[in-house]
Amino acid sequence: MTNHTIEEWFQLYERDITSFLTYYTGSIDVEDLVQETFMIAMKKMTGFNGQSHPKTWLISIARNKVIDDYRRRRVWEKIKHLIIRDPKESNELEEQTILNQEIIQLYKAIHQLSPRYKEVVILRSILELTPKEVSEVLKSNVNHVNVMFHRALMRLRELLVEEGFTYEESGELTRKSEKTT
Repeated sequence: MTNHTIEEWFQLYERDITSFLTYYTGSIDVEDLVQETFMIAMKKMTGFNGQSHPKTWLISIARNKVIDDYRRRRVWEKIKHLIIRDPKESNELEEQTILNQEIIQLYKAIHQLSPRYKEVVILRSILELTPKEVSEVLKSNVNHVNVMFHRALMRLRELLVEEGFTYEESGELTRKSEKTT
């Protein structure tokens, strides 16, 4: 593998890595993490044996980088504060990237999930990875990923119902105030 491959991968997967890191960290300021992810990948390129897809390998590196940074800086308390704060408050990410109230509530509900559930929802629903790809990123088996994803969606549904959403028979999620009588 050559640096040319890393350059190609950057062109192909930089947006996916940026999207993953934005959702995973809850911040739009992820450029440094994206660069560090590709720097680590370049250094570890000889260790990439092609058993996984390059995108899942890069997402694994990005995920591990974030976890390492959080451990070093003890940022989990800051993240908890952002999740628990008053819904009337608005942060930069919400103001710039989330346009309507339903998406804001979904974003907040995702961040209320346990770290493992949050990861699987982001990887499966937002990045649209297959269960096999998610299992490679999380270093788990496909069945466990499917079970976690199902449980995460059930918990997400509970959180959204607590926020005033309801499910129609069709499976569509709507705000209770939007229901017609």
